Amino acid sequence: MSIISSMHMDKESLEESLKLVGYNNEELFAYLQQKALGNPLIEVKINKEFDERAVKEKTVVYKPDKDDPMDTVSAMDQVFEEVPALDTFLLEQIYANMRDTPLRELVLFLVAFINPEGYVTIDLNEAAEQKGVEPIVMLDALTLLHQLDPPGVGARNLQECLMLQTERDEYAPEIAYYILENYFTAFSDKDWKIIADEMDVELSDVKAVFEYAQTLDPTPGSAFGDESFSLPRPDLYLQLVDGHLTVKFNELVSPVVVFQKEYYEEMMQHKAEDVQQFLSAKKTEWEQLRSAMAFRKELLLSAGELICGLQKGFFLEGRELEPLDMTRLAEELAVPVTVMREEILEKMIETDRGTFLLHQLCGE
Repeated sequence: MSIISSMHMDKESLEESLKLVGYNNEELFAYLQQKALGNPLIEVKINKEFDERAVKEKTVVYKPDKDDPMDTVSAMDQVFEEVPALDTFLLEQIYANMRDTPLRELVLFLVAFINPEGYVTIDLNEAAEQKGVEPIVMLDALTLLHQLDPPGVGARNLQECLMLQTERDEYAPEIAYYILENYFTAFSDKDWKIIADEMDVELSDVKAVFEYAQTLDPTPGSAFGDESFSLPRPDLYLQLVDGHLTVKFNELVSPVVVFQKEYYEEMMQHKAEDVQQFLSAKKTEWEQLRSAMAFRKELLLSAGELICGLQKGFFLEGRELEPLDMTRLAEELAVPVTVMREEILEKMIETDRGTFLLHQLCGE
């Protein structure tokens, strides 16, 4: 039985669900957020319940063996190693390590104002005004942001960036943080004698701090990917369990639609007919969205299982990829061929042999 028939989907629901299949995870999150803006019963969250296999920071790219003439998958066809965008890297840390509190919401707000170099570009007083909190509360949020990796991220200027890195480096010279905090201008101008005299330390000690500072990163965000070309993380990953290939859905990268039960029950106390109709319509919208998300997950899993099952020889024995018939694959999944080619096969799967777009595993 196909995914479509098992879920008893009508034409309108099917079209909505197939639209979600075509989105990558960033597009999906944006789409769901837009839906949530018009529906008070919906909250969009990132799922934190995921298999430990899915938390790898970088994918392992399949590299053909140039000395093996049988290894014919072209290196030009490979998905390059993904370097996550800085904001993605920060969001993963926040959702994994910070409790869901108002302060965490402020940290998330600040992330939106971090530039590619890793600096916060919004004035804290302005940020506090926008969010309707006291400046000291926004400063607390910034302090939490400063605890994330990479060290120095979230700084407001170069001085603070270097101080943050020094503070977290147990091998930093003992006087480095103090000099950066109190003599930054003189230090930058190489007026080392003034600093040495005022601190009553050796000139060589100040010079040693300068040499140490050269090892710090003035742009801690620059090592991360640019969203304009960074690839989405894989929707699927393949594991070898007891000699069998097992495809799993990457819950880490998939947003979740949550029903606001307390708000719904509170509003249901209102007996006005227009309120009841509004709630009924919005609850139906949430149920449809939840079904569409479940359909997306099951369809991608089914596609991954089907393709990987047909390519057992490639994954288990190192044989060449078998050419697969797109039409037959689409028939097996009961989806249009265009959906198969343009949407499903453009999703990624991480395997022990590397990370591939699904269409690369079809032997085309």
